[in-house]
Amino acid sequence: MSNSIVVKPLAFASVSASSTAAGYDPAYIGNDYMGVVWKSATGAASRTITVDMGQNVSIDTAVLIGCTGADANWTLKVEAATSAQGPTFPAGSWVGATLPFLAGSEMPVSGRGRALWLAPASPPPAARYWRFTIGGLGTGAATIARLVLGRRIQLDKNVVYGAGFGVRDLGAVDFSRRGVLLRQRGKKLRTINVTYPAATRAEVESYVHPLLEELGNTEPLAFILDPDADAQRQNRIWFGPMIGDLGTVWANPTGYEWRANIVDLGA
Repeated sequence: MSNSIVVKPLAFASVSASSTAAGYDPAYIGNDYMGVVWKSATGAASRTITVDMGQNVSIDTAVLIGCTGADANWTLKVEAATSAQGPTFPAGSWVGATLPFLAGSEMPVSGRGRALWLAPASPPPAARYWRFTIGGLGTGAATIARLVLGRRIQLDKNVVYGAGFGVRDLGAVDFSRRGVLLRQRGKKLRTINVTYPAATRAEVESYVHPLLEELGNTEPLAFILDPDADAQRQNRIWFGPMIGDLGTVWANPTGYEWRANIVDLGA
């Protein structure tokens, strides 16, 4: 088991795609509404979506969420081109290996797939243009609700046992005066509660406190409990806002404790 990963989504300057079905704008992969998605047209075995970051940016992690229809046949290839190279990805731009698209073989209960790309040992340079090629579509369509691009925060000391896993049920149940069940069904969002008990002062001041100050309770982040390859890795990915108190505790002269509670939007 590797240490967990936190990723703050970077903003996109613009997004384009090789194919888009009517009503499904590529820019939708940059919003946080899981029901507002980009979807390609059907009829081709592969499709690409390209993100312009506006400037050269160092990125080592990508998370793709809400990928309806994704299956074991899908593949993912990541390419990067600098501002000088331009958006056509000429010879000399960075090209990654073609990998399985799904982060793991066990699908989420929602049925909407999740992909995780981690930069390899020979990572891409800081780049402005990032192209994602989804292959193995047959004649189907590619769908993405959210693409998270950023640099991962991976603290030296991992989360400890005592992590809490749950569900926030947005429905409600009551009873009439005659004992009749009154039920309003709603979405059920996964939750996770983790504790980093031994973050260093340098980690907290350089990474954790800036993250909390930038995101607060309103902006989401991606959290990967264990990034190691595993059949269950899709279900070890959360994307959503932190809830409750935001802060750290100076627990001892050299260490801080950070507790994070996250509600997953990708159900």
